[in-house]
Amino acid sequence: PLLMAFPFRPRYLWCMNTTKRRLLLITLTLGVMVYVPAQSASTAGSLTVDDAVRIALDNNLSIRRSALELDKQARASSRSWNGLIPSLNVTGLVSHPTSLTGPVPAAMNVWTPGVQLSASLSLSAAIIENIKAARTGYEGGRLSYEQARLELEAQVRKLFYQIILLDASKDLAARSLESAQARHQQSAALARAGQAAHLDELSARVDMENQKPALRNAEMTYLNAVDAFKTLLDIPVEEAVTLQGALDDALGGNAPDSNAAGMGTGSETLETAALLKSIETMEAQRNAARNGAYIPSLRLSWSGAPLYANDAWHDNSGSFSVSLGINLDNFLPWSQAKTQIDDLNNSISAARLQLDETRRNQESRIVQHRRAIDKSRETIAALKLNVELAQSAYALYEDAYRKGAADYQRLRDAADSLLQAQNQVQQEQYNLVGALLDMEKELNIPFGSLR
Repeated sequence: PLLMAFPFRPRYLWCMNTTKRRLLLITLTLGVMVYVPAQSASTAGSLTVDDAVRIALDNNLSIRRSALELDKQARASSRSWNGLIPSLNVTGLVSHPTSLTGPVPAAMNVWTPGVQLSASLSLSAAIIENIKAARTGYEGGRLSYEQARLELEAQVRKLFYQIILLDASKDLAARSLESAQARHQQSAALARAGQAAHLDELSARVDMENQKPALRNAEMTYLNAVDAFKTLLDIPVEEAVTLQGALDDALGGNAPDSNAAGMGTGSETLETAALLKSIETMEAQRNAARNGAYIPSLRLSWSGAPLYANDAWHDNSGSFSVSLGINLDNFLPWSQAKTQIDDLNNSISAARLQLDETRRNQESRIVQHRRAIDKSRETIAALKLNVELAQSAYALYEDAYRKGAADYQRLRDAADSLLQAQNQVQQEQYNLVGALLDMEKELNIPFGSLR
């Protein structure tokens, strides 16, 4: 569409002289840079950043493992009340009388079927605390699962925009190599005509050869990032992926003020909320261990063994008992129960210290993210001025080239400087996107809230 906007058709392109063709190619290159990001994301198989996040949350192997662990904790929480259910046992049996003093009377010499039945129920003050520990353990696991999803979403969004930046850097490296090749060709032509020293040609060739590994590294870095992106989304490596988006989209077209990034600093993050639930779980476990060790437990039991004889069931051995007991060994200072309680107390104290440390680190990270946002915002404003200056310089060289006052290589160098300035803006925009994502994750607010 950009090419068709010109008043001529492609078949007339080769009717131009070499100078005009090269000028047209430079103009088209700069035009494509503006045109491509404006395309719609309707390409088949293409992914927007929201599509990538959705696929990653559904398919990521680590998240799926975390979901299975959360399912196990949910099952333990929902069934923790089974400690209040009596224990039942049933055993079938067949008995035959025997005698050591003589033969068994014929009337009694038969096999008699029977059943052994028993039921028991143990009631302890530790049961309620165990139920509470299971419930808070599940709630803490749910918070950890949400934190893992939040971490994954931030990672996917960062890598998505990093790939866009690496793609632009790869194109810039390719353009730099083309410019180095053009300078070498021009230096070689001047050297052959005796208008330049042979050393100038060698210097231009060295510069050209140095650009080749730079391009190769840029391509490899880009491909490695794409492979890592596919791994996060659990997409086969051989499957092609097209990313639709731009760094400007992540910023909403504006660089946010750091004052907006300071919102919500007093709220609990998922990390600190999960630590609080972990402390509650350990406290419930400690209380359960203490109640089980120092409070008597009540046990209700019944047993019976009915036998089938003479066409009827008979049970003369049934019994019901109630017992109240406590293990006196638990009161010894070196007992296993006392050691377990002391260990849990130490773990709770350590977790509280970790909670305080996490909160302090969070405050420090928020300040650092705000500082990074301010720095990137100011840097982007300065770099955009460089882009405007580079555009003005290119326009001047383009006008001078048309009038014959400047050679093609200077025009090409001006175009390269413009591309370099635009790429520097993109790099700083990516830094700003990363700082915003880190801040949003730190504050536990939806991604995109600070745009």
